[in-house]
Amino acid sequence: MGEPAFNILGLIRKRSFFHEFQPLWNTETKEIFAYEALIRTEPRINPILLFQHGREQGTLFEFDAVSISNAINEYPESYFEKYFLFVNIFPSTMVHREFSAFIEELVKTYPKIKGKVVFEINEDLVESHLWEEEAFVSGLELLKSRGFQIALDDLGLTAASVEKIARNKPDFAKLDRSCSENLANSINKQKNIYSILSKSDRDMVVVLEGIEKKEDLIMASRLGVRAVQGYYIAKPHRL
Repeated sequence: MGEPAFNILGLIRKRSFFHEFQPLWNTETKEIFAYEALIRTEPRINPILLFQHGREQGTLFEFDAVSISNAINEYPESYFEKYFLFVNIFPSTMVHREFSAFIEELVKTYPKIKGKVVFEINEDLVESHLWEEEAFVSGLELLKSRGFQIALDDLGLTAASVEKIARNKPDFAKLDRSCSENLANSINKQKNIYSILSKSDRDMVVVLEGIEKKEDLIMASRLGVRAVQGYYIAKPHRL
C-alpha cells in the first residue's frame, strides 16, 4: 500500500513542497521592505491541514523546521541585502527539546540571515497555552540573542492582543485580515487600530494584513499604519 496523502514525513522525504513569497509594503516609503514565505505542496494541500496532520502524526516540529530551512534556502541571496524575510514558526517548535540545536545549525548554515530574518510566531489556538511556558520565553530570548527579529501573527483588535504585544515586545505586530476588511467604511475598526498604534512602542511596526482594496490601503496609511500586506499589493509568488 502507498503512503497516506497526508503523511508528513513522506512529504519531507519526497521534497513535495516549496515556498511562495508575498511582499510587505512600507506605506511611508511606498516600497517593498520584506517578503513572507508561505509553504505550498505538490499537489496543493491547504497549509492549515498540513500542520494539523503534522500535529496529529507527531511530526509538526520536523515539518516546521524543514519549512523554515527551505524558505531561507529558496529566498534569493541578493534579497537579503535589501529585504527582510518573514518565516512562520509554531510555539510548539520553540519549546521543542531540539529547537536550540536547530537554530544554531541554521545560523551556521546561512550566516547571511543574521538581522534579516523575522520569525513570525503563529497564533494557533491549540497551542495558546504554550505562550506561558518558561521554555517559550527561553526560545524567544534565544531567537533575539541570535540576531533574529520577532513578529506576532494574526492579532485581532482586542485587549488580549494589546496585552500580548506588551508582554512579548515584538519588532512587528501583524493584525489579521478581519481588521482590514472594509476598513475604509468601519469607524469602529479605525478607532481600534488607532488605539493599538497609540499604545504601541514607537520602535514596533504594526503590519495590517489582508489589504485587498485601494480605499482600505489609503485609510490604513492615514491612520498611521506603517506596513501592509495583501492581494492589493501582490499575491504570493515564487521568486
